[in-house]
Amino acid sequence: MRYIVISFLAFIQYSAIIKLENYYCGEGVIFDKSVKYPFVEPDYKEGYTPTINDIKKTETYLFNTYYEYETNVLDSFNLDKSKFKKKFKNPSIVKKKFFKYNRQYAGFIDKSNDTIIYIGLLNFTNKKLANKYFEGWKENIFFGFDGFYDKNQKTYLYNLSKNKFVYKLDTSGYK
Repeated sequence: MRYIVISFLAFIQYSAIIKLENYYCGEGVIFDKSVKYPFVEPDYKEGYTPTINDIKKTETYLFNTYYEYETNVLDSFNLDKSKFKKKFKNPSIVKKKFFKYNRQYAGFIDKSNDTIIYIGLLNFTNKKLANKYFEGWKENIFFGFDGFYDKNQKTYLYNLSKNKFVYKLDTSGYK
C-alpha cells in the first residue's frame, strides 16, 4: 500500500496545546497566526490565531451540522447520500464518533474579512498506529493521502463570521 504524507513546517512556529474534555478526550493544538497557512486558498488575506471560544464554536457547529455537511458533499458529486447514516443527525453521536480524535486548529482572515477556522481531526483511537502515522502533528499542520489517512483524518473549514462551513467543491473559491 502506497501513501504520501505531506507535513507543512513554518520557519518560526508557535502553537498551544489544549484539552477540551467536554468535546474530546485527546489533545488539540492551536497554531498561531504567524504560521503560514499551508493550503492554497484563493481568498486568503492574513493569518489568524483562533481563540478557545472560536474553537468551541467550531466544535459545536461540527457536531450539530456534520450530517448536513457530509450529505451536501455527497450530493454535489451526485453520489447516493441515502447511504450516509442518519444517526449522524444527532450531535451526541457525532461527538462520540470523533471523541478519540486529536485536533489541529489554524485560522485565517479571507478577502471578505471573514474569519475562517481550519479544523483537522486525527484519529488516535489506536495510539500506537496514530503516533507512527501522525508523527509531529503538534508541530506541523498535517495532511496525508491514501490508505490510513483516508480512514483516519478529516478536515473542515468553518466560516466563523457567517456561522457556516466552507464547501471546497470547486476551484473558483468559496460557495
